Amino acid sequence: MHSFRRIVGALIIVFVGLPLLFAITWAVGLTRAAMSPKLISGVPEKIIGALPGIIDEVVREGQNPDVIRDPEARAWLLALSKSGTSVNDLLAKTGVTAWMQGELKIALGEMGEVLKGTRQARRISIDLRPLKKALLDPGFGDFAVGILANLPPCDDASSARWLEAAREGFHNTHLPACRPADMAVATAAVRAEQARITDRMNDEVQIFEGIREIPFGFAHMMTFFIYGLFIIPAFFILGGALVAAGSPAEFLRWSGIPTLVGGASVLVLALFIRTSAVFALQWTPLRRAHEWGTDFGPLVLDKTRWAVRILLEQLMNPVVAAAGIVCVVGLILIAFSFSARGARKALPAAPPAAPQAR
Repeated sequence: MHSFRRIVGALIIVFVGLPLLFAITWAVGLTRAAMSPKLISGVPEKIIGALPGIIDEVVREGQNPDVIRDPEARAWLLALSKSGTSVNDLLAKTGVTAWMQGELKIALGEMGEVLKGTRQARRISIDLRPLKKALLDPGFGDFAVGILANLPPCDDASSARWLEAAREGFHNTHLPACRPADMAVATAAVRAEQARITDRMNDEVQIFEGIREIPFGFAHMMTFFIYGLFIIPAFFILGGALVAAGSPAEFLRWSGIPTLVGGASVLVLALFIRTSAVFALQWTPLRRAHEWGTDFGPLVLDKTRWAVRILLEQLMNPVVAAAGIVCVVGLILIAFSFSARGARKALPAAPPAAPQAR
């Protein structure tokens, strides 16, 4: 009978309790990561601050034939470098950098404060009108036209492609790396594309719209709720242990070992993903130009790998922390099992045999 109970308890734990514990540990960690102010505001602020420098590095290093083997891509970068204005300077002069470091940075900071609970939840607006005004600055159009002027002249086929792109728009069009024969038409097309891009943008983006008040902060409230989900796997693991165990010590051991195994499996997987994902970006197939379409992909990947690493750390660290807590709980239960007192449940004694009649 006791062996049958062990089998039933083990089936409950292995096929119900452990999968639920594994899934909910991941859910807790990823929810904490998604609600983290660092992920919402800290990481974007770092990327925004480094973006202009990354663009200049890509332009500078992309002119090396050993880095960019595609002649058309290299011709675009060479023409861009001959324009006399760096992308960093262009963004600063037109006001894009000021908008990113001002309006956008402030809005992201307010989002982080709402998530931490240090600021009352209210509608946060990101005003895109200054960005649209900056993108409509004639400096952007002049910059693009200057790049075209630095390209080698087009042949008849490439000129026809430019005229087609000028009529239909530049979106979803592969522009040849050459100077159009009719620069007036190309200039008008650049101005029209500049206006089309800004027309498609909204004037503002609303965040936390309709949320009146969140007690203790949105992140704290969500964390409290998601940690409560641990009750579900705990119910099945403790229930299976109660069925299988024959003493308090066995109950603690049957509860602690599955808890430790479930937490350790999540911990190992999260650490593996966090460590291996960055190395996977250097994997040769991911860096082949024919899989990206151009050589720009691997070059940009090299310059933004640090951002990918920070993003992965922000996503995986809460998972690692949640799995670590589960492992500690399992170890505590196992440790208590060695000090628990209580004998195995005694089986009812058999009645004494009746004396035989002589």
